[in-house]
Amino acid sequence: MGGKDQTGGSCAVEWLSSGGVGLARMLEAVEMAEREVRLEMYIFEAGGPGEEFRMALVSAAQRGVRVRVLLDAIGSGSLEDDFWRGLVNAGGEVRWFHPLGGGLAVVRSHRKLLACDGRVAFVTGFNIAPEYEGDGVEAGWRDAGVRMEGWPALEIEALLDEQFDRAGHPLSSVVRLRRRESSGRTGCGGGVELLPVSPGRGESTLTTALRADLRRLMAERGRVVLVTPYFVPPAWFRRELRRATRAGASVTVVLPMRSDVEIAQRAARHVYAGLQRAGVRIMEYRPQMLHGKVWCLGDVVYVGTSNLDPRSLHLNYELMARLSGGEVVRRAWADVEDIVARSVEVPRLGWGARSWLARARDQLAFWVLYRIDPWLTGWMAGRWLRHRVRPGTTAPFDGP
Repeated sequence: MGGKDQTGGSCAVEWLSSGGVGLARMLEAVEMAEREVRLEMYIFEAGGPGEEFRMALVSAAQRGVRVRVLLDAIGSGSLEDDFWRGLVNAGGEVRWFHPLGGGLAVVRSHRKLLACDGRVAFVTGFNIAPEYEGDGVEAGWRDAGVRMEGWPALEIEALLDEQFDRAGHPLSSVVRLRRRESSGRTGCGGGVELLPVSPGRGESTLTTALRADLRRLMAERGRVVLVTPYFVPPAWFRRELRRATRAGASVTVVLPMRSDVEIAQRAARHVYAGLQRAGVRIMEYRPQMLHGKVWCLGDVVYVGTSNLDPRSLHLNYELMARLSGGEVVRRAWADVEDIVARSVEVPRLGWGARSWLARARDQLAFWVLYRIDPWLTGWMAGRWLRHRVRPGTTAPFDGP
């Protein structure tokens, strides 16, 4: 898939159908880099692919490539203090995003991005950890992403530099918990748009685009398949799904049968019955843990780092790529059809007839993630702003 935007930049997109395929392509890009490597990762674990990437990054720095690594301090908190010593000694730069005790640990960088030489970039749902190896059927978690060349790589490179600099000035995240003033939507040409999300209230780039696409599919009575590991949708999103099905559109939501986050799975199950009554099909993926974030809406596909929950839509830093038309969309749909084929539908009547205790647990989990977590994040950020930072200053960032 390729094309040109209004500035003349070209782009090409490759669909990555699993973490096993995607991690290999990312490692190849690091090994081939000649000038610059920028990596931002939510979870980076030692061992397995983590060791391969560390060695490749050190090797790149030793041959004169500028290497910048940004890791979320909670997501990658299992790493030993000296894990990156070899990279730093070789001239690489490593920063941690919002460490515990830094005042803003409630705001996370949930992105999984790589950009090399301003030429190639990756937007994925998979982290660098052993569970993301494999095809998601026989082994490893099921996930997806895209590899992009050309103009999108330059845009992602700029986003990575901005986030790397932001890690040194956590005040910016507090400010951005206020109401958003602009969408920041980036068109890259060739049927590609980048939809960054940052902490804030109101519409984001992602929610604006997603709402418009859902309404378009409702008018066209088209087909929607939403693949997501964590599903705590806001009221407006549930309302749009119900309206779409009642207007004649086909809507399917695919979630994991076995989840790594029990509270998130319980919260998702709280909304099953209401959506099913409106005609939404709920399915659960059987072979492995489902971790991909792939939303197919007719001839448009979203893929990237964002879950369909309040934290990803409003509190974290995220990035989704919106793809329209071309071979990459056909590849994405084929991948999603395979996921659906390996999933089982949750029976409508049986689900609503669960015990009152099970329903109560699910409702409590939903309200913890839907109401309490966002409220607590805003309260803690505001408290830190009032008591930790003097007006007109920013706090230094020292790492974990």
